[in-house]
Amino acid sequence: MQMRENWHVHAPWAQLVCCTEIPEDKLVKFMAISNETLDEAKIAADEDNFHGGIIPQPWTIPYEKFGKYGVTDYFMEMVDQYMQTILWNGNVQSNLNTTIPGGPHTEWRSRMSGAWVVSQKENDYIPVHTHNNQTEASKISAILYLKVPEQLQQIHDNEMKIRGGQDGQLVFTGVGGADLFSTTSHFNIPPQQGWLYLFPSSLTHQVYPFKGKGERRGISFNVDVISVEQLQLIEEEVKVQKENITYNDYKIDTEEDAKANSMGYKVKL
Repeated sequence: MQMRENWHVHAPWAQLVCCTEIPEDKLVKFMAISNETLDEAKIAADEDNFHGGIIPQPWTIPYEKFGKYGVTDYFMEMVDQYMQTILWNGNVQSNLNTTIPGGPHTEWRSRMSGAWVVSQKENDYIPVHTHNNQTEASKISAILYLKVPEQLQQIHDNEMKIRGGQDGQLVFTGVGGADLFSTTSHFNIPPQQGWLYLFPSSLTHQVYPFKGKGERRGISFNVDVISVEQLQLIEEEVKVQKENITYNDYKIDTEEDAKANSMGYKVKL
């Protein structure tokens, strides 16, 4: 990865975390999405779900809302940048070419497989988890911070602590730590409004509780990624299956094809 002119960094054994501060106009739109989602949830759900001191309920965001507010393209552009960063990291590209069927892989396609609002109050926490064990396939995940309690901003003062977690922090736990001088297994991140973090869905993370008034709100995303060459293999397999099925099997196969199309992979029949 080129960091600046004539300076490149490679760490293909590492699970990369990338972050960016989103534009103000996009922040306003994502905030509106979260407000609308929570308002709808309060109408449909028990108000007890909004009390503090629990693992907060994730409120699912329908994919259409991102299109409604015009932020889909922006988010997927950030996903594409993250994917390119992964591919530029040492020999990751060549490894994918040999380990994933269909290689060499020349182009990649992505789709949002899930998104939800997380609204945390005092004492709320999120235990250690990953995102690659969800119902929908996910290879890349993201977290966007929308609201941060004032007392957390004062405590952190924009400083990312390497060790010693503090209230309300997001904590990534990776496979580092083999070299105590140049690596660490933990990455503690204080929440900052408007910052988007992208990371592998397999990366373990958790969120610490905080004390005091206020709301720590964010949107979490899951994204699946597949190469054009993989899609072609799927299309070929579907074609073979259709050629070998009987008339009685045809309706079942059609439903499976429709499911594949609905997942965003655009299988051509």
